[in-house]
Amino acid sequence: NSLLRKPAALLLGGAVLSLPVMALLLSMPAAAPSVAVARYFAQLEAVRATPTLAQGPVLRAAVALLQFAGAWWFPLVAALGTAVNLFTLVLTAATVVLYLAAVLGRPSRWVSTALANAVGAAAGSYALLLLLRSHGESLLADRFGAVLANPSFDKLMSAMQAHGAAGMLGVSCLPLILHPVVLFGYVSGRSDAEVIGLILAGRTIKYLLMAWLTKNAPGALRFFGIKGALFDLAAKAKAA
Repeated sequence: NSLLRKPAALLLGGAVLSLPVMALLLSMPAAAPSVAVARYFAQLEAVRATPTLAQGPVLRAAVALLQFAGAWWFPLVAALGTAVNLFTLVLTAATVVLYLAAVLGRPSRWVSTALANAVGAAAGSYALLLLLRSHGESLLADRFGAVLANPSFDKLMSAMQAHGAAGMLGVSCLPLILHPVVLFGYVSGRSDAEVIGLILAGRTIKYLLMAWLTKNAPGALRFFGIKGALFDLAAKAKAA
């Protein structure tokens, strides 16, 4: 780690430290996966419809962090949140706030911010894929049963079945969770490198587009399900 530059070393250290957190989350009793998914969709609705996002301890913590949006390390925090959210499904609103604030905090570096977030998504997906290979499909069924039962999940799986790698790339570009892509890569026998490479490429496209829109046409973020209240909250961090 000492051979790397400081930003890269910190990113590597954060990724390593996130693994035991993810393992702890997965080791918790899987008593109510439907509750986690219900919270996930509730957070999405909060992002889309609520004038204030300071709801709950996670969002309050995210709002408190916005004062550091201009710091060089802030995109790494947003990326770490993106990685961890693959295992919680309840940090969506917070991670979106952090990402937009990271872009607005250092608009001249929007490309590197987007790349960092894409790496975070890929890192979280890789950890999930490794656990899936270790524990089998029952891992997703136990932890995210309601996600698998959602009708849209079957539609995404069918699209990837029909279009293969192109379908995986396309789904990875969408503002949706990555669990269908990870599961499809696993059941279709694709290598880790191919699955994570497609996710990284798709998320890079997604986050580059989001970052560019955040800088130049924030109103168009509604196509990602993000309304003006969320952008305004992130923009206040820049003004502060």
